[in-house]
Amino acid sequence: MRNRQQPLKTFAGLVKALDWYDVSLQTILEELGLEPVNRTQSMILTHIASGVTRPTDIAREMGTTRQNIHAMARLLVDRKVLKLVPDQNDKRSKQYAFSEDAMELRDTVLRVLSWLDKKLADRIGPETMAEMQRALTADWGDYITEPPARLK
Repeated sequence: MRNRQQPLKTFAGLVKALDWYDVSLQTILEELGLEPVNRTQSMILTHIASGVTRPTDIAREMGTTRQNIHAMARLLVDRKVLKLVPDQNDKRSKQYAFSEDAMELRDTVLRVLSWLDKKLADRIGPETMAEMQRALTADWGDYITEPPARLK
């Protein structure tokens, strides 16, 4: 008989990993006297830091709407963490960028995330860390949107 808990372990493990990183990051930022952001804002900032800067692309990557991204990012713009700038590839569109005031924050976050990677590798082992990074950065293909035949 197939283990019914295996798919739950995968999904729950991914959620737990995201939670571990985000809670650790936000707690450290608070300890450093920096204002934390919520999970959605953290994800938006991560996408922008990795080069995904157009609201439409961020929304697609996060599985949400462009309007939701704008609403969450507006708070970051108000706090002068982000700014809207012209999109170099489409003059009719805008994209997000870190504001000049937030460059130190961005660099601090990147250093903290790098440090968290090191701490996690110390805990789970460098080989396991490398395997996890390979699995998480592999091309998983397009979203699967059709249910299995046995559920139809």
